[in-house]
Amino acid sequence: MPAPPVDRALVLHVAKLAALSLDDAEADGLAADLAQIVAYVQQLDTLDTRDVPPTAHVELDRAPFRPDEPAPCLSNEEALAQAPRAEQGGFAVPAFVE
Repeated sequence: MPAPPVDRALVLHVAKLAALSLDDAEADGLAADLAQIVAYVQQLDTLDTRDVPPTAHVELDRAPFRPDEPAPCLSNEEALAQAPRAEQGGFAVPAFVE
């Protein structure tokens, strides 16, 4: 099934759903970039995958795990030394909830 064309109208519709505001240049640029991405992914349809077994899950038993062991940690001063903003012994972050 072919993907719907990625055009400016589709980009603006998705931006509205995501509560994003895009100017004309951004919308046109995203439409072009997304169209290229979709075209690239559609190339996968040309691959013969009949003999490739489906993957139901990732085999986590082969993932490299390390034992969870206590280790020395940074002091408060060391942790805050590179912080762009530190106040009252902690990291200062901008408010994001009104």
